[in-house]
Amino acid sequence: MVAGFVTLSGFSILLYRLCRCLKHIYVKLLHMFFHACAIPCVALGFLAVFESHNLSDPPKPHFYSMHTWLGLVTMGMFVLQFVIGFFSFLVLLCCENRTYKCRSTMVPIHASFGLVNFMLAIATCITGLIENERQVPGEVLMNTRNSEIEHYIVNSLGIVFVAIAIIVTVAVRRSNAPATAKVYVTERI
Repeated sequence: MVAGFVTLSGFSILLYRLCRCLKHIYVKLLHMFFHACAIPCVALGFLAVFESHNLSDPPKPHFYSMHTWLGLVTMGMFVLQFVIGFFSFLVLLCCENRTYKCRSTMVPIHASFGLVNFMLAIATCITGLIENERQVPGEVLMNTRNSEIEHYIVNSLGIVFVAIAIIVTVAVRRSNAPATAKVYVTERI
């Protein structure tokens, strides 16, 4: 799920906003391609977690923590964003002149919700790390050297997730056009 939501989606967001060397339609297609590549990663991750809960002894309950509910909201928003983006920005290009107003209205909404979805994915990853840390009792965690190292690795990973969120947000929100240049509504986020 980290590969799908954070890596591929984060790269797709950055690619769309910062790649000015290709024609706009190619950038759109690459943006959609990387998001489409995230779908199997997320689906496999979800199925793996679901099965691991069923196969553990005793079986663990499903949808019991903040992590799982944030994950469900993130997956739902991701699917909604993908479907709306696919139809609004690729399918409606068939009638480009007639659908310009609709597409230009959707751009800031799609971009804002895309960034919110990315932040939700980061929050879900961090709550998953916290949930994993809480499953091991504190006295058992600190009794072995390996457990102490794992604790530092998990905390470092959480910091890396926060850093990725900051870097992607700053890079996406930063205007790379000079102040005197015209910025068309389809280029704004």
